[in-house]
Amino acid sequence: MAIDWYPTSLAARVAWHANFAAQAVIDGTAHGLTAGLVTQTGIDSTNVALIVNFIQAVDDFRQAVTAWKDLILEGPIGTALTTSPPAPVVPALGLGSLASIEARTRQMAAMIKASAGITDAILERYGIIGPASPSPTTPSIEGTALTASQVSLAVSKGGYAVVAIDSRVNGGPWVQIGVSMTATYIDARPPLVAGQPEIREFRAQGMLDNARVGAISPSTTVVTVP
Repeated sequence: MAIDWYPTSLAARVAWHANFAAQAVIDGTAHGLTAGLVTQTGIDSTNVALIVNFIQAVDDFRQAVTAWKDLILEGPIGTALTTSPPAPVVPALGLGSLASIEARTRQMAAMIKASAGITDAILERYGIIGPASPSPTTPSIEGTALTASQVSLAVSKGGYAVVAIDSRVNGGPWVQIGVSMTATYIDARPPLVAGQPEIREFRAQGMLDNARVGAISPSTTVVTVP
C-alpha cells in the first residue's frame, strides 16, 4: 500500500523541502513550474528549516527551564543559585515568505504530475510519489549523563513518529516518563536522594494512535552525575 508522499514528521520535512527545492532549480520550469514558483520552493525550504529548528529549541528550552525550576525550588540546602536558561530567539522570515507552505507545495506537486512527459522516476527525484509503506522496526535508545542528575537520551525511533520512553531507578519498577517525537530526549527528573548519583535504566517502544505497539528496545543504563 502506498502512503502519502508529504512527510508527517516536522524533522523529515526539512530534508524533503531541501531536496524538492534543489530539483525544482534543476528542471522545475520543464515540468510545469514558473520561475517564480521555483524561487518560492527555495524560500519555503529555508522557512521550514528555520521553524522546525525553532520548535526544537523551544522544546529544549522548556526542558531546561523545568530542570532549572526543580533546582531552584526543590534543590537541597547549599545548592548554588544558577541563572535561568536563555530563551530561544524567534527566527525572522525573509523577503518573499508566505504562509500555507504545505498547501502550496501540494499545488506545485500537482502541476509537476500533470506536466507532459512526466515519469515515476522524475516524481521520485522530487519526492512526490508515495513509497511503499515501510514496517517499523524496534526502536533503540542510548543515554549520556549530564550534570545536575540530568540524562540525555539519543532515540532511534525505528520508523515510528512517536515512541514511549520508560525508565527505572536503582532497579525499581519500570514507569513511562514521557514520549519523544525527536531524536533527543532529556530526562530532567530530580534524583531520589538529593546530591547522590543513581542508576537509571531506559528503554523505548513505538506508538501508533496513542497506543504502545511492537517490541520494546534493549535498555540502556546511565549513572547520573549530581
